[in-house]
Amino acid sequence: MANMSLCVDRVEAWMASNRLRLNSAKMELIWLCSPQRLQACTADSILLRRSGVTVQPSRQVRDLGVIVDSHLSLAAHVSHVTSVCFLCIRQLRLIRRSLTTDAAHALVRALIHSRLDYCNGLFAGLPYNQLTRLQSGLRAAARVVIRAPSRAPVSVAMRDVLHWLSFPQRVTFKLCLLTYKCLHGLAPKYLSQCCVPLTAVPYVHGFVQLTTDN
Repeated sequence: MANMSLCVDRVEAWMASNRLRLNSAKMELIWLCSPQRLQACTADSILLRRSGVTVQPSRQVRDLGVIVDSHLSLAAHVSHVTSVCFLCIRQLRLIRRSLTTDAAHALVRALIHSRLDYCNGLFAGLPYNQLTRLQSGLRAAARVVIRAPSRAPVSVAMRDVLHWLSFPQRVTFKLCLLTYKCLHGLAPKYLSQCCVPLTAVPYVHGFVQLTTDN
């Protein structure tokens, strides 16, 4: 806790030296660990000496629009995304009869790109029940475009008419595209440096043997 407080103070001092200001009042603190380890983490607040602000640990924080929970399960973020999507879909249903198919398709695509596709690479490896909730939002959006009943099957229409991928496929496509760009120099440098082909790693066999011996 003392080291974390010292780190924040040094960041605040560095920002002040560069004519910037750290908004300590909006700072959030979260412990990221397993449920067993979380019980052992202290619930005491951190006092930032430079600003005099007290930061209380939280079970959920928001980072760049993504709700991060202590267990990194993303359950809270999935619930938030699905609730917002269904709220917007209900509003679109009210005006659907006044829209052309192209206009409705454009509005729904904007909803999908800004909500379901935003940071969807984080959803890779989520449990099936979480992905199903996100997929239900995608299906509901497709029903708005093609003016289908609320419980009508739309898998074929999504593939053949709207040319949409299912939600798990959208996540896989995002990660594969990002990997392709990293390998071919089309991604930012900070990402390309993290994606190294196995054939380019020296002494792979020696490292594996050393790890096995230890």
